Amino acid sequence: MKQLLVFAGLAVLIAGCASVEQPQVTQGMPQVAPLLKEKSYADMTAVEQRAVIERELLKIGAAMQKYKSANKGELPPSLTVLVKDGLLKASDLISSADPSRGSEGGVPDSYTTWGQAAETDEPGSSYLYEFSAVACGWNWKDYVAGTATPEKLDVNKDGVVSWAEVKSWQMRNGDTVQKPVGGYPASAFPVVRCYWYNYPAAYTTDASQGVVLSLAADLKTVFSSQPWWEKDFAK
Repeated sequence: MKQLLVFAGLAVLIAGCASVEQPQVTQGMPQVAPLLKEKSYADMTAVEQRAVIERELLKIGAAMQKYKSANKGELPPSLTVLVKDGLLKASDLISSADPSRGSEGGVPDSYTTWGQAAETDEPGSSYLYEFSAVACGWNWKDYVAGTATPEKLDVNKDGVVSWAEVKSWQMRNGDTVQKPVGGYPASAFPVVRCYWYNYPAAYTTDASQGVVLSLAADLKTVFSSQPWWEKDFAK
């Protein structure tokens, strides 16, 4: 009799276990919560924005150093050459601060004071490249220091005085804005400039505002300045 009761109890227990709801099992990859959306440039703090643009400029600087090493110390004729040579991705020439995504060039269209910079614009680039190989159309003769003539500045003798040639002369000899006049250190002379960094505030000419970030000619220093950067040396 006791054995019958034991068997009966076991049967009830087994039946009860069978009736318990089993956990749901999802086939395939487990479900993952959506990743948080990356913070936009506009939503960053001033410190974060500066860090982002500095990192982007230094990446360009590193690519330029590689280019120089492979080309007898020469700077590239354009920034897009760095993409063509595989030293940068095309997206590396689009600043995180540029809402136009490169369509307005190195200086925002609304910054009419710096219209001459359009000469250096490259499709798909957010940066003003001061050492571009394009012809220099602004009045550099009355601006740079020293006895500057087309014959002296046209180093490669192609009959064209380029931005790169004017800027190389200016870095060595200085300009009429400086006080005192003299050459600039490579760590303080801009090569690649980001006018979008503090857009739209970079339109100001207030000397106290470091609203443009630039990669220096040493290709490893990033510094802030007013748009007319030479005025920082006129104090």
